[in-house]
Amino acid sequence: MSKRYAPIVRKDGKLYFYRFSAHQRVQHVVLFSSVILLALTGFPLRHAEEPWARPLYDFMGGPNIAPLIHRAAGSVLLALFVYHTIYWMTLFYKNHIVKLREEKRLTVRSFFKALLSLEMVPNKKDLFDIIHLWKYLLYFTNRPPRHDRMSWREKFDYFAPYWGIPILGPAGVALWWRDELSHYVPGIVLNAAYIMHTDEALLAVLFLFFVHWYNVHYSPEKFPAATVWLTGYLNEHDMMHEHYNEYISIMIENGLEHEIKPQSFGGKDYEW
Repeated sequence: MSKRYAPIVRKDGKLYFYRFSAHQRVQHVVLFSSVILLALTGFPLRHAEEPWARPLYDFMGGPNIAPLIHRAAGSVLLALFVYHTIYWMTLFYKNHIVKLREEKRLTVRSFFKALLSLEMVPNKKDLFDIIHLWKYLLYFTNRPPRHDRMSWREKFDYFAPYWGIPILGPAGVALWWRDELSHYVPGIVLNAAYIMHTDEALLAVLFLFFVHWYNVHYSPEKFPAATVWLTGYLNEHDMMHEHYNEYISIMIENGLEHEIKPQSFGGKDYEW
C-alpha cells in the first residue's frame, strides 16, 4: 500500500478503496491508447478486401499518415514495455532484495520465494479460486470465491499483453525495416514475422476489446464504464464483489470492522 494514498476514502457517505497510483494509471492510459491506435491503423491493412477497411484507413490519414501513426504507436508500446519491466524490477529490488540483503537471507531459494510472492504472479490460491468458481457455477457450492488484492482474472489480463508485446514488437520492427532486413535474412523470416505480428494482434484485440472490456466496463454491474482507471479508487460494492478478502483486511486495518458488510450474491448474504 502506497503511503501517498489513503487506503479508504469516504465521500458522500460511500467508501472507496485505493487500487492504483497515478503512475500506474498513466502507464495504463499509454497502453490502451497505443493499442487502440495500432488496431485502427493496422487492421484495415490486414483486411484490405473488406468494405469497411478503406474508409477507416482514410479516416486515419490514408497511406501517407496511417503508417506513421502505426509505427509511432508501436514504438511507444515497445518503450512502455521496457519501461514497465524496469519499473517492476526496480520495485522488486527495493522492496524485497534490499530487505533480504540487510537481513543476510538472500539466497536462490529466498529470491524465487520473493518473486513468486509478488501480487501479479499467479499462485496456488488462484488455482483454488478457479476450481471454486467452477464449483459455484455448477452449484456444488453456494458461495463464490473470495479474492485477494489481485484475482486470477486481473493477473491474466496483466500477462496477456505482457507476453504478447515481445511477439508483436520484434515482428513489427522486422516488417518496418523489411527492405533492409531482406539483405540479411531469407524471405521465410519476413513471412513468419507477418504471421506472428498479424495473428498475435488479432488475438490481443479480440481478448482486450471483448473479454477485458466486458469484465471491466460492459458487464451489468459495471455498465456503462468503470472509473477506477481514472480515480485509482474502487467503490465498496465492486470491492466486495471482486476482492472480498482484501476488503475485509483493509476494513480491519483501518478500524472499520464494525462496518464490514457480508458478501452478497443472488440475493443471499454470506458472512465473513
